[in-house]
Amino acid sequence: MGINNNIDITQLSPKMQELLNQYAGKITQKVKTLAKETVVELAKNTKTSSPVKTGDYKRHISYEKTKETSTNTVYTWYVKDPEYRLTHLLANGHAKRNGGRVESKFPLAEEVIEAENKFVNGIEEIIKNEH
Repeated sequence: MGINNNIDITQLSPKMQELLNQYAGKITQKVKTLAKETVVELAKNTKTSSPVKTGDYKRHISYEKTKETSTNTVYTWYVKDPEYRLTHLLANGHAKRNGGRVESKFPLAEEVIEAENKFVNGIEEIIKNEH
């Protein structure tokens, strides 16, 4: 994609807009792919680090695409019914019935922060490498 050196000034703005749209389109597609890869990895990591008593909780960890437009895609990590109720207790610990406390055994916050950092770093790399 070369730029014609003999471009009329009235054609300059539309040509620049076309080039910027092509650039933005390439970036957008790569970021959408990165978002999918990030949520897949987050689901995999949380399944690996979740506590296993019966295995039901681990099997209910999932994600879904909740929104997609031409410029963005949104994925949501979640735990399916009925095990979603355990997420807060596992991630934050809870009081025992007869006193005492069960400490957190599920590093969910750390997993999410790690996924966010990888996503942001990935976006920076995409922008840096896309000329």
